[in-house]
Amino acid sequence: MHKSSLLEIIRTFTPKELIKFEDFVNSPYFNKNKNVIKLFDEVIKYRPEFNNEILEKELVWKKLFPEKNYNYGIMKNIIHDLTGLSEKFILLEKYSGESFRCELDLIEAGNSRNLKKFTSGKLDQFEKKIISEADPNKYSSINGFLTVAGGFYDTKSSFIHEYNLKQDREEYLRLASDYSLFNFLVRSFKLLHNTFANEVHGNRPVRKTLLEKFFVKLKEHSILEDLLINENENKDQDKISKIVMCFHLMYKAVTSDRDIAEYYKFKSYLRENIELFSGHEIKNLNNCRNTCAILLKISDSEVAKESLDWIKFLMEKNIILLRSGLMYNTTMLNAVNYSVRLKEISFAEEFLNRYSGNLPAESRENTTNYCMAMIHFGKGNFGKSLEYLSRISDEKLIRKYFVKRLYLKIYYELNDYESFIYAFDTFSHFKKRNKLTNETRAMAFNNFGSNIRSLFKLRNSFEKFESIKLRKETGDQIWFIEKIDEIEKVII
Repeated sequence: MHKSSLLEIIRTFTPKELIKFEDFVNSPYFNKNKNVIKLFDEVIKYRPEFNNEILEKELVWKKLFPEKNYNYGIMKNIIHDLTGLSEKFILLEKYSGESFRCELDLIEAGNSRNLKKFTSGKLDQFEKKIISEADPNKYSSINGFLTVAGGFYDTKSSFIHEYNLKQDREEYLRLASDYSLFNFLVRSFKLLHNTFANEVHGNRPVRKTLLEKFFVKLKEHSILEDLLINENENKDQDKISKIVMCFHLMYKAVTSDRDIAEYYKFKSYLRENIELFSGHEIKNLNNCRNTCAILLKISDSEVAKESLDWIKFLMEKNIILLRSGLMYNTTMLNAVNYSVRLKEISFAEEFLNRYSGNLPAESRENTTNYCMAMIHFGKGNFGKSLEYLSRISDEKLIRKYFVKRLYLKIYYELNDYESFIYAFDTFSHFKKRNKLTNETRAMAFNNFGSNIRSLFKLRNSFEKFESIKLRKETGDQIWFIEKIDEIEKVII
């Protein structure tokens, strides 16, 4: 049962959600199978990790049916039913968190039943809210808000027409059109960014898409630029216009052929309007910013500094956490890694201590151990760093590479060539057995290990030519620069 979707889903539940889910499972409207309730009552005993060995199917069966022999089919069906309830629960939780979407669906449901008076009243209520209370930041994705807003104005327009009301449809049709276009533009800018980012991060280039060709044509004739600028001037830069403009500036920065001025325009505009975006969109836009930085070939130290500044900025604005109160593992790892690179160890410790409890429960321990290993590495406590690395288990493939990279760096720092060679060989075999998503990234990992081996040789037998060559091969990677500098200082 440990590898089931059931436990994977339940591990993500907060204490409050577990209480709500218990009520959900016990509700006869959703579940009439008493064995499913018994299974949940047994599983809940092992919160929050839900990884106790007793949660094996056969052992759970003995708890549920002590007098009966194990029956694989029955047990499978009970687990399947409880899994289905957990899926329905997270769907309803997500749906109930989008109040505007719920209200619009209620309006459409009422209209489908020809409830004219009911629908009319709900439309009027919704219109007041969308004018005075609508906040794009309440939506995980801005496209969710744009979809709902466009859907409302379209529904209102259709309702006026269907019942031949004495009301002008013009404004509703215009707004439905505007929001539909905004939705298309934002989705398109996101997709176009992902196309570029796919190649930037070492994957095979995506063949030019119809969407890309379409926007190239718009750009050639300045259609998009004129449309957005004029629209923004007419609306005096309202919230939605600013959001669309921010994504447009991101698109321009990504496609600017390494024009740093476009990058700074995008970054500056995003900072000025950060309150308009949800945590999810901020993460997306920060990834876009990072893609731009890579395209511009900004140095490793500058990327680290910009990224760490961005994390501190989000902390100051109190928007570093998701609406659920959780934090992405990548946010934690980036904060610690960049802090260690820039010698801001105290900030890395502070950040980890403050937010480790906000990491997803299922990956919290592994992420925390890796971060502690990085922090101790930054302090020069290499033995302690090895201790924390040894505690990491069941990691995702890409993280395993970073763990193994850190092992190699530690063995260099300890001047333990024998352990380094063993780890390097293990690393090489690991790469052959577990290929990354692309050859470029696999090559980067291989070069990393080879460059550390060259560092060992350079330290034991210095040659100026080899030092220059290694500097060139490692580029602007902060750690390698430091190690080569240290070797040259000893020689001098």
